[in-house]
Amino acid sequence: MGVKAISPVIATLILIAIAVIAGVFVLRQFILLSGTTVQQNALEIQDAVLYRTIKYYPQLGENLISVTLQISVKNVGQRVVTIKNITVDGLPTKNFQPVSLNPGQVFSGTYTIFRNQKYNPKWDTGTEHTIEVYYQVLGQPAIQKVSTKASVQ
Repeated sequence: MGVKAISPVIATLILIAIAVIAGVFVLRQFILLSGTTVQQNALEIQDAVLYRTIKYYPQLGENLISVTLQISVKNVGQRVVTIKNITVDGLPTKNFQPVSLNPGQVFSGTYTIFRNQKYNPKWDTGTEHTIEVYYQVLGQPAIQKVSTKASVQ
């Protein structure tokens, strides 16, 4: 019978081409899926309120204000998250120490933003300010942030 088979070299090249195409497809799917996972926030700000106090200092002849932040944050992801910093309009909270949260765990705290500064109408009751929580997910090098608006009470 005169049936000829393909050369082993050509068969090998065809198998390598199929393997490369399959590898590229798997890599593409992996990149797409991992990109979707990274974009989801691992933290959720459940509640944030700013409290302002005004005190008149007769020796200075003026009102001084202090502002504190009361915040609750929940880890809604699947990994341990470390809260690195919390800011209000770019101002860091005083005496904040990084805290780690397990999945499902809630963190609540009260932090001073500033104390005894000259009166500024920017901090009047009802004004809104941006709260930003900076965090790092275990196993990921990037610092991420989640933000919300909070009103002064």
